Order: sequence, then C-alpha cells, then structure tokens
Amino acid sequence: MNVQDFGLLGGLIGGLAGAIVFLVKLLVTSKDERILDLVDERDFYRDAAIASGAKLPDHEAWWLRRHPPEHR
Repeated sequence: MNVQDFGLLGGLIGGLAGAIVFLVKLLVTSKDERILDLVDERDFYRDAAIASGAKLPDHEAWWLRRHPPEHR
C-alpha cells in the first residue's frame, strides 16, 4: 500500500465515524424533544385533574401560557 491508499482509507474511516456521530446526536436530540413533549402532556392533564377535571382546558391557550412566544 502506498501513501495515497492510507489517505483514502483514513478519509473513509473518518467519514463513517462522522456519519455515526451525526446520527447519534440526531437521535439524542429527537429523544430530548419527545421527553419535553411528554412532560407538557403530563402537566396538562395534571392541571386538568387538579381543576376537578370537569372540563379540559383549552390546550392551545394552556400551551401558550407555558411557552410564551418571546421565550422560543
């Protein structure tokens, strides 16, 4: 093997390692977003249960109170 072959092999291994790191980071980010969605859903139903649960509150109004547009 000459120097060019080692360079090509190193580039290939580096590219595969970069792709794997990118995919793992994407997986962790989507997992964290899903956990935040589930926490919001849990809190919505918890607030509805505390308010005696007779009528569910408007979800959009509740969500905007928890996540004001200026904090995005």
